Amino acid sequence: MQPKGIGRFLGLSLLALLGLMVPWYFVAEWLAAPALELAGWLMHLSFPTWAEGVQRSGTVGALITRVGVYIPQQGQLLLADMTPEVNFLKYGYGVVLLWTLLLASRPPRWLLKIAIGTVTLVPLQAASLCFHWLRDIAFQGGAKAQMTTYITGWQLEAIAFAYQFSFLVLTPLVPVMVWLLLDKGFLQKILNR
Repeated sequence: MQPKGIGRFLGLSLLALLGLMVPWYFVAEWLAAPALELAGWLMHLSFPTWAEGVQRSGTVGALITRVGVYIPQQGQLLLADMTPEVNFLKYGYGVVLLWTLLLASRPPRWLLKIAIGTVTLVPLQAASLCFHWLRDIAFQGGAKAQMTTYITGWQLEAIAFAYQFSFLVLTPLVPVMVWLLLDKGFLQKILNR
């Protein structure tokens, strides 16, 4: 591919990204549903003694737990169950990146590839949502939450690392990797120039 072709691809990508952000925002609630439900199921499966499931409101998912935390209220400390929330938009923007790259490179059967790529990203989004909830429970829940969940020591470090890695690396990078797998012809054009 000539440098002129790469410039054209980058220009189309930028235009597609700007054009797709608004439609993505309006369909995000439907895109969030499978990721939030899967994340709630994964949390309950992994931590059945304290994670009960998820309650959705639009793109926001609240993890329903039996993790007790103390809340100051009118000069007293009251015990309440922790319900950390996460907004899917924070981890779901990889979908619009994938759509942008597929539209800019225009592979054969691009609509099918958009559908396949969108579904492929759901487990990654669900894992990222889980790490966000775990981070909130482990670091904002205090000693009482750590006693209930038995999250201490190296597990705290692992949760912090997984949260940062999923937010900073996986969310923006995996859509690019999925795009390259779905549009191998584009990569071959670049390598054969």
